[in-house]
Amino acid sequence: MVKFFKFTKKEDLKLLLISVLIVIFIFSGFCIVYAATDDETPTLTATIVATLTFIVTTDDFGNITAGGSEVFATSTLLVNTSNASGWFVTLEGDHQSPTNTVMDADSDDSVGITDQKEWIPGGATTTAGNAEQISNLDNSEDVLAFRVMTASSTNGDVFYAPTWWGSADHYTDNANTLWAGIASSTVGRQIGNAGLGSYSASNHLNTVLYYLEAPSGQQGGAYSAPLTYTATTNP
Repeated sequence: MVKFFKFTKKEDLKLLLISVLIVIFIFSGFCIVYAATDDETPTLTATIVATLTFIVTTDDFGNITAGGSEVFATSTLLVNTSNASGWFVTLEGDHQSPTNTVMDADSDDSVGITDQKEWIPGGATTTAGNAEQISNLDNSEDVLAFRVMTASSTNGDVFYAPTWWGSADHYTDNANTLWAGIASSTVGRQIGNAGLGSYSASNHLNTVLYYLEAPSGQQGGAYSAPLTYTATTNP
């Protein structure tokens, strides 16, 4: 005789179903997954340290004649920085002071060539400083002066300020080519500022042009003008 299970109560059926579910759970390898809350979720952070490379290469005036024509020399500024806020460069004459000139005779530093008025930049690169065109230079143009050039720049347009230095590069008198004197060592002043948005993985190159005209009767001999350029990342 074959007998079948017979459940006489609903409670018996419920217990059987619960038992079956427990067996399935044990033998199925089922696991419980718990999701972490926001407070328990880790966040990876890192800070890329900004780097700055600055190299200055300079050529010289060479032999000049007192009372002759003006001569020119250049410095090339190479800047490479990963700073997102850009950089600025200052220039100063190591010997320049109210009682001393930037370029002195090597044999006697009391003998020097007159400086154009010290460069004073505007409060921003969009505000004019005190640079002037050649015909307005002091001492009948028999001075040492400088300017930042717009030409010979590679990725350098962000640094060049036409409001400070003029919009054109001329070696003769021109209203759009402005010159100034080199600042003293106590007040090294900005000659350009590449601000926010100027970042580039490539080198930035800019040329600084120097002007020199020695007056008739200037003492002969070797002269030198030690300069200091400083590049600094913007905060």
